Amino acid sequence: MEANHEIIIPGLDTESGIRQSGSFDMYMELLCDVYGIIEKKCAETEKYLNEGDLKSFTTTVHSLKTTCRMIGHSNLSESFLELEMIGKEGSLEKAMDKTPDVLARFRELKTLLEPYAVKEQVDKIPFSIEECNALLTEIEKAADDFDMISAEEAIKKLLTYQCDKELSDKLSQLSIFVNELDYDEAKELCKEIKALIK
Repeated sequence: MEANHEIIIPGLDTESGIRQSGSFDMYMELLCDVYGIIEKKCAETEKYLNEGDLKSFTTTVHSLKTTCRMIGHSNLSESFLELEMIGKEGSLEKAMDKTPDVLARFRELKTLLEPYAVKEQVDKIPFSIEECNALLTEIEKAADDFDMISAEEAIKKLLTYQCDKELSDKLSQLSIFVNELDYDEAKELCKEIKALIK
């Protein structure tokens, strides 16, 4: 990336995003993570709406509101806040009316993020139960302290380990929870992973 760390993405206040993330590198990591979850989160939101599950719908759009704010997209963040309020009101009809447009705009973000979403290939390192446990404990502590930077650094290290598909999938999910600031979910998943690798 440019040496002066300037990055211009239409619709995003990238300077604000870098400030909130703590550093340029952390912001670039966050953009990669957001790029990776857009389709999954849109599909989840649509599923909850179709099932009339406003509680899960509200939880999901709440996390997307935070995610968009973190990357500096205040316009989308405000739109997800509006959906969250509609969900809390319990108005399914209104949610079904307003959601498609917001999700379409969120999906458009994927194309804008694509140039920044190709991560360099990292050589995988041999798996270590002790080191993995220590990093999971680090994430649990960071979650309690709302220390996003420490949590991000720990998950980045965890993702470099060679491991089977089940563990790899759980670590990828943990990365999403950390990046969406879903710290309660992250702590629960840390416990699950610790039990899995015993």
